[in-house]
Amino acid sequence: MKRFAFSLFITLVILLILLTQISFQDLFDLLIKLDLFWGILGSISYLLAIFLRALRFRWLIHSTTIPLSELFKITVFYHLSLMVLPSKLGELSYPYFLNRRGWVAMTEGLASLIASRVFDFFIVLIIFLFAVIGFQASLEVDLILTALLSTLLTLFVLLVFLYMNNCLRLGSLLIGKVAEQFGLKNNKGIHWIQRKINEMAEDFYAIKGRKTYLIVSLASFVSWVAIFFVFYTFMRGFGIELSFPKVLFGSIIAVIANALPISGLGNWGTLEAGWAAGFLIVGLPKEEAIATGFGVHILIFLLCGLIAFFCWASLDLKGRKEKGKPSSKFLKKNVEGFLKTTSEERVKSSD
Repeated sequence: MKRFAFSLFITLVILLILLTQISFQDLFDLLIKLDLFWGILGSISYLLAIFLRALRFRWLIHSTTIPLSELFKITVFYHLSLMVLPSKLGELSYPYFLNRRGWVAMTEGLASLIASRVFDFFIVLIIFLFAVIGFQASLEVDLILTALLSTLLTLFVLLVFLYMNNCLRLGSLLIGKVAEQFGLKNNKGIHWIQRKINEMAEDFYAIKGRKTYLIVSLASFVSWVAIFFVFYTFMRGFGIELSFPKVLFGSIIAVIANALPISGLGNWGTLEAGWAAGFLIVGLPKEEAIATGFGVHILIFLLCGLIAFFCWASLDLKGRKEKGKPSSKFLKKNVEGFLKTTSEERVKSSD
């Protein structure tokens, strides 16, 4: 409750600051006059982005083949959770739904989620670099320094992804060493944490073994282009005639602001603040920059909520269908691993 209250406080502060700069009537008029053609076009583009991200998750999950229709529903719930849950807890909704449906373990769900976020960060960095190049004159930034920083960040992201399993195993060993120093060597909670970290390391190793880098990168890129096109169509629907490159630059600032570890309620407030800052840079008046940020966010929230409603009606959380079960080989591997771990723990206990 304290975390929720703090997140709500942060969100309300940001929203109140922004809402004092515009009138509710202006925001209402903006939403009412939305052009139907551009609204439908943006909705189709949003559906495409969600579909591509569901497809990307399917390529990242290694232990079983999940029906794409089920992954699409879970991806919709995941995106809706990002907009309503506090303190970035919405990120955990994806592995939770996968585990609740009985598809994969939480560790594999987390591994595929982190991997997808790494690809997102990689793609957004590249798009941001090209956006800065296009607005170099107005931003007055050092292009060489910006390119160097972007390249270093991109290489860092790639290295983290490629050696994530090694980093996790190292982290597990360090936790064990620290626990031993504090006399907690045989603590069951510490052993459980180490076991889960090692399981996630195995999941990352398996994800790398699938060698789907190119196709996942392509799906990530097209999905982000679709998202930026959603922003563009909704802006056109509001009657704001900006070129796609300007909408791209303004909205990418909002995306970067939304990725900051600010403990707000969903992404409300942070997205609007980044949106206003980005579109002020491209020359949009302050009132329009703030109002369109709220307008686009509200439309995406309503659209995602509507899709989630239809998905929820057809989602069975009690258990997955027979056709989506892991193969017998996969089950045998997990049972053998469990028995091996249990026997090792018994030997340790007897020692």
